[in-house]
Amino acid sequence: MIKITIVTVNLNNVKTIEKTIQSVLNQDYDNLEYIFIDGGSTDGSLEIINRYKEKFKYFKSSPDKNVYDAMNKGIEQASGDYIGFVNGGDLIYKNSLSQINKVFSKQKNKLFFSVADIDYIDTSDNVVGSNFCLSNKEIIKKRFIKMPANHLSIFVPLDTFKKYGLFDLRFKYRADFLFILRLIENGYLPINLKIKIGAFRLGGISGGYKTFLENFRVIKLINNNLFLGIYSSLVGLTKLFLQRNFENIYKFIVETYHKFSGQKIQKKIFKSSSVKVIHLIDFDIGGGAEKLVKSLYENLDYNYKIITLRKLSDKNNNNPNYYSLNVSSDGSISIIFGFLKFFKFLYKLKDKNNIILHSHLSKSLYIAFLASIFFDVLHIHTEHNTYNRRRKKKYLYFIEYLIYNSLKHTICISEATQYALLKYMPSIKLHNISIIENGTKLYQHKTRNIHKDKYNILILGSLTYKKGIDLFIEILPFIMDEINLVRIVGSGPEKQNLINLTKKLSLDKVIEFVPFVDDCSKYIYDADIGVIPSRWEGFGLVAVEMRSSGMPILISDIPGLGSIFSVYNGVYTFKKESKESLKNSLKKILDDLSKDKIKVRDINLDFEIYSEKSFIKRYDNKYKKIIANK
Repeated sequence: MIKITIVTVNLNNVKTIEKTIQSVLNQDYDNLEYIFIDGGSTDGSLEIINRYKEKFKYFKSSPDKNVYDAMNKGIEQASGDYIGFVNGGDLIYKNSLSQINKVFSKQKNKLFFSVADIDYIDTSDNVVGSNFCLSNKEIIKKRFIKMPANHLSIFVPLDTFKKYGLFDLRFKYRADFLFILRLIENGYLPINLKIKIGAFRLGGISGGYKTFLENFRVIKLINNNLFLGIYSSLVGLTKLFLQRNFENIYKFIVETYHKFSGQKIQKKIFKSSSVKVIHLIDFDIGGGAEKLVKSLYENLDYNYKIITLRKLSDKNNNNPNYYSLNVSSDGSISIIFGFLKFFKFLYKLKDKNNIILHSHLSKSLYIAFLASIFFDVLHIHTEHNTYNRRRKKKYLYFIEYLIYNSLKHTICISEATQYALLKYMPSIKLHNISIIENGTKLYQHKTRNIHKDKYNILILGSLTYKKGIDLFIEILPFIMDEINLVRIVGSGPEKQNLINLTKKLSLDKVIEFVPFVDDCSKYIYDADIGVIPSRWEGFGLVAVEMRSSGMPILISDIPGLGSIFSVYNGVYTFKKESKESLKNSLKKILDDLSKDKIKVRDINLDFEIYSEKSFIKRYDNKYKKIIANK
């Protein structure tokens, strides 16, 4: 067990200092050294601190030059293998030190420092935001632009301060940034603890414009690159300016447009009986997003129309509840055409004052955002995925910053989806984002006949790249002696590619492609095993449908799928995108079935939270809250 030193520096935090101290002492970590440096508090903090003096390895209260001077005093008294800082008002979450020990003990190379996610809290302990770490590769790449992590999550080898010196007191705001840059320049690499380590209390000296003005001096000292120093300062200052002034900027854009267009902005007074929710989505049939929209429309009174970008399916071609924009182009041009046609649709509506636009998926998000500005209507969005390719396009970040922060509310379909979104766009206010898991039909649990020589496998869902169905088809030849039939039920852009792959591997007689159907019960009860080989997911809705029927399932271990369902009985997992892991896990489940090792219990009571009834109720409450707050 490694020895960890935690230093707390404090000055006049009488209301929160006891919580800080208790968060450290409650770590239940035997090899902890706790050092406390007070800057001469006069607000009553010392009375609280003195109650814990015997728990500190070292304690001192005297004036200091600044926070980094106090931190240096703590470093000089430390004797641990690694050192971290939990300053007055901040909190470290329980078991964090145990996780640090677990991760650090595995490292053979000692040239590393830790990074982790943190929460931001206000004076009342409310979580108002979060800071999410970049990947290790991105941290190194962007080291001159962005501090790798909040200092609360950074633990470094104590001997690094002996090698490279203490915090440089010439820097009032960015001495920690300078120190971490020195570590990286000398070969130290970030190690992600993969936890949310604690909570940083807002309101300290850092975070203002002066913080980022110091970037220029820091980078000049480390890199001596004039352009890089100016660029780093400008990026930080611009980001802070947008965070602090976004509402005014957005208001200015909207008011400017309406001023030149001659439209008058009206104060919205909503009545639940007259509100019209317009859902905007790419297609009318398909996977979880399409099912979500269909369920909302059929079960709630607020809904006015479902607008699709693409041509309607034959099933809904004459359905008055649907309206197609008939956009046939792809890429960014489809957004332009989609907006022009959607603009025309909204322009003809008489009562636009009671409209709420509810977008789903990427293109609809952009189109609805533009429409919300032109017609001054509310815009809410449901985030369906943990991964979006567009997030890798850096030139889109500013417009997406504008979009996501202008939304009245964002609904995420899983914790994993919300985490991924906030990691990408941490500026979203937490009261404007919530989680409502998708809901679906729960099938009656039926015990299957597992005493077979060969088994039927079912893959259910939209035929898209993210579903990873190609991975499954490629490993199928290795287990052919135990497979009777594989049904792939669904529609989507990858269908022809999957058919071509099936023919290439001579699997035509084993794989049957079935078009999308509303009622999948026949295929679900005919199958012995369900497989969901997704590369990424927002929420694995088909996992609920297949497993509720009593079918054992094999799923990838991705967030939004494995992170949710792997704890349930009858669920097997494999490592995402690993064909070898998929093959071995499938062999395992087939072997367990043949040897009668799988006892698939009825877990529909546990799955009730994922039922359509539960999902509709939560959306109904959310709509009512949005309407009431206007």
